[in-house]
Amino acid sequence: MNNFNSLKKSFGLLTAAVLAAAQMSCNDNISESENSTIPESSVTESSADEQDTTEDSESEIIETEPLASPPKKIMYEYADVFSNRDLNPDFDNITSEITLNGDSAVCDNNSVTIKNSLVTITKEGIYKFSGTLDDGQIIVNAPDSKVQIILDNADITCSTSSAIYGVDSKKIFISLAENSVNNLTDGKSYTYADNEKQEPDACIFSSDSLTINGTGTLNINSSLSGIHSKDDVVITGGNINITSDGDGIKGKDYVAVADGNININSGEDGIKSTNINDTSLGYVYIQNGRFIVNSVQDGIQAETDLIILDGNFDITSGGGSENSTKTHFDDFGGMGGGFGGGRFNHDFDFDKMTPPDNFNKQDFENMTPPDGFAQQDFDSMTPPDNFNREDFRNMTPQENQTDTTETTISTKGIKGGSSVNIIGGDFVINSADDAVHSANVVISGDNLTITAGDDGIHADSNIYIDGGTVNITKSYEGIEAAVINISGGDIRVKSSDDGFNASDGVTNQNGMGTYSNGVELNISGGSVYVDAEGDGLDSNGDMTISGGTVIIDGPTNGGNGALDGNNEIIVTGGTLIAAGSSQMAECPDNSSKQYVVSATFENTQKAGTSIKLLDENGGEIINFTSAKTFENIVISSPDILKDKTYTFYLDDTESESFTANEIVSTVGRQSSMGGGFGGRRGDKGNKGEFQPPTNENGEFEMPDRDFGGMHRNPDINL
Repeated sequence: MNNFNSLKKSFGLLTAAVLAAAQMSCNDNISESENSTIPESSVTESSADEQDTTEDSESEIIETEPLASPPKKIMYEYADVFSNRDLNPDFDNITSEITLNGDSAVCDNNSVTIKNSLVTITKEGIYKFSGTLDDGQIIVNAPDSKVQIILDNADITCSTSSAIYGVDSKKIFISLAENSVNNLTDGKSYTYADNEKQEPDACIFSSDSLTINGTGTLNINSSLSGIHSKDDVVITGGNINITSDGDGIKGKDYVAVADGNININSGEDGIKSTNINDTSLGYVYIQNGRFIVNSVQDGIQAETDLIILDGNFDITSGGGSENSTKTHFDDFGGMGGGFGGGRFNHDFDFDKMTPPDNFNKQDFENMTPPDGFAQQDFDSMTPPDNFNREDFRNMTPQENQTDTTETTISTKGIKGGSSVNIIGGDFVINSADDAVHSANVVISGDNLTITAGDDGIHADSNIYIDGGTVNITKSYEGIEAAVINISGGDIRVKSSDDGFNASDGVTNQNGMGTYSNGVELNISGGSVYVDAEGDGLDSNGDMTISGGTVIIDGPTNGGNGALDGNNEIIVTGGTLIAAGSSQMAECPDNSSKQYVVSATFENTQKAGTSIKLLDENGGEIINFTSAKTFENIVISSPDILKDKTYTFYLDDTESESFTANEIVSTVGRQSSMGGGFGGRRGDKGNKGEFQPPTNENGEFEMPDRDFGGMHRNPDINL
């Protein structure tokens, strides 16, 4: 086994350092990345041969930039990850040539024994194979030896086992000769000897380290897995095409790829590592290569860390997003769930709400479900015969209702048990479940296009993005983690629920927006665009915007808001434009350092409306074109100055004006959910009293629009 432990440990420490640096500097006002932009159509602003020393070598990482603050780009140099022999196979010093002849083989070297169509290598050396075995096998049984197998237009079929079976060796190299096309096929069912203990289990199987290199083509057809090593799998070249009913490529300790063209169609995982007993192993490391993976289960999966420095990736897992297993049931009983587009984690004081005296089946049947709530789900609900105040008070509001049935099949695009570290590369991922999933995710300088049946990018703990392009074209929730730090890059998210969701997944929200300690959403640089049907930016803890450009085309239903924070929303820098519905609209708090305006317009503005904010001299502060209908817009810009007057123009028609006398200015009737001015927040976890909706004069006024997307029966006294 290659000694990659020091590399693994160093990378783990470096990942931790990056995450720590991101958290330490999350409140710094970092300027927007020069290369991160929102399209103008949306918004404008003013040597000698080396020996094979892999087994004895150690690896190190060289930092090219300090980690005192989130770096704009992180580069790593790996020493001795791949041996010279891995990278440069020997095709000249051949020990023996073996010619395959249908049901037999010919070889004149006593290092090879041939019995009918079974060819067994017993000593170290370089062995070249050509020809066809109709029903045979290459066996390597050379303890403590390095064996190189050259495939030069070899075609091997084995009806009862692996085509190539590594019984015992120190390491096996399978080298693909230039311009060769090689085909390996295993049996539909395997026959095992008593001492084999249900192995082998792949078309190419090795009990020890396995390397595939060269420039030729290797086609593998397997009823089990394509390639499996009980140690490690290293690939440094070749055109490898795998069709398998099981996994495509599987290495117990790790899988490492330096280059090659790899095309996998697998009935289980595409590429995976499986060591769950040693935290220094179980990783996948990809330095470069071109990958097309179509897997029934996970595309690329590591038990610990998944590290990608570069490459080109086209991954479809679980049949793609159209086969999503994500089901979202909006809870009628919890109020606010179904009638707000799936979430009600806003700051109502539930006990102060007044239910109807009696709510009956006829009242229920007269209600119209909101957008995004399936009619058949609504019709399948059974309301109580009589629903009274006491029933209402006994209800426990829910954050959301989701089918949490556990399954044994994971259909994520790329997944790391401990971390996913994407330093570079081009990715197209279409996943039935999360596209990127781990405990921690670090993304820097890459290009991802994501279509996800569940989350676009999910981490149980931390997500840190500091560069590159991330385009999530479809998702349930776009980016979700307990702590989300964005310091650079160009990020675009489209989601059927929240665009960004900072949540620890543990704290019970009870549908009312409970503060989650340690949960953060921090944006300090880059460009962020969100098109969300749920909340645009949602944090169950803290939310801070200190730099970059953030633009939100938020929800059109009244049960969600473009911004949703369970504590203060703080803006200290950058540009923020958040448009959406007005009923649950929130805005940054008075403790922000940069001036903010929250404007609610008297009429719903249609999609495509041009919104300009001009200063006293006619200078343009913001020019934004909405993608969806909206009623409320929140704007914060460093160009909004104290005591200056500004005017909104809707499609070049003058609308409302305001003077920035306070950090937070308001125009029009404001939601009871509004930010610092609404009085809804107290200290962390201690919400202020519920404030009823008011008109522009501060007087109580119930909105005449549908509340939370629910068409009210006039006979029901809410």
